[in-house]
Amino acid sequence: MKIRVPLIIGAGTGWSATSPLHMTLQCSNKCAHTGLLKEDHLLYHIFSDDAWQWRKPWYDKLIRDSMSPVWKYDWGRQNKYAFHKNLDEIHELYTKPTLETYINYYTRHYYRVKHEYSYVSDFSNSNAQLPLDFLQKIAPELKKHFKIKVLIIFRDPVRRLYSELSHKYQTDEKIRKKYPTSKDYYWSYLKMGYYSMNCEYVKRIKYYKSLFDTTTIVSEDLWGGKNDALAKLSNFLQFDIKKLWPNCYYPEMGTKAPRHNRLADQYNSDLEDLTHDDMVFGRKYLAKYYEEWYTEFGTTPWRC
Repeated sequence: MKIRVPLIIGAGTGWSATSPLHMTLQCSNKCAHTGLLKEDHLLYHIFSDDAWQWRKPWYDKLIRDSMSPVWKYDWGRQNKYAFHKNLDEIHELYTKPTLETYINYYTRHYYRVKHEYSYVSDFSNSNAQLPLDFLQKIAPELKKHFKIKVLIIFRDPVRRLYSELSHKYQTDEKIRKKYPTSKDYYWSYLKMGYYSMNCEYVKRIKYYKSLFDTTTIVSEDLWGGKNDALAKLSNFLQFDIKKLWPNCYYPEMGTKAPRHNRLADQYNSDLEDLTHDDMVFGRKYLAKYYEEWYTEFGTTPWRC
């Protein structure tokens, strides 16, 4: 009988502490290992040719860098399972993927790490953007090869959205030319009334729960020691998680967030601090997402 590989799929949510969650499982507890990168975006590149074309120049650079002794040393220093000596695997990973690529990559990596880790994992935040019909299409084949557990982590919707938009403001010159500050962009975005799948907490939970064994994590509960969140996560994974990696988003400190190791994506995200009025303004426009959470779970984990 064929052994199915234990695989954790992280389905976002970006700017909700996905990096500390990944580091908690990989570095603090040796529960799950992602391989070369936290986020390889393989599933999203299988789904979207447009996404692949946008990402390909960056991947081409990674392939070139893989030849560099400096990068080989750095990959090896950060991650002994980076397989930087095997250029064939690197080329395979950074070529337009198929579902077979995904299956082969995580299966092969599991046999590389299984003596030390219980799972392999894919923490690509782009998994949050995958539509239901695509997930339905690939789920049967994935289930033939993997025992899948899905983790979806959430943070206060207003704070999470501002962090995402502030990051985008920093990386997009056109946005910076149009809006004087990150908050100006944030206010304008809220008024548009059209929000990304990252904001659709309950809808995404339902997508994944309809196909895979899925649990939800409230970032503020897990790092705040509330509602038995750590025990529930340990029970879901059947792995005793003893220690959490630090989280720059808890407690919320905005621009004064501590600069924890390997969390630059967090502590560099917020250019400005949200005031009470900013929070109230944001909740006015994102009210439906708070209401949907309460309707689904009967809890109100986020308060002004």
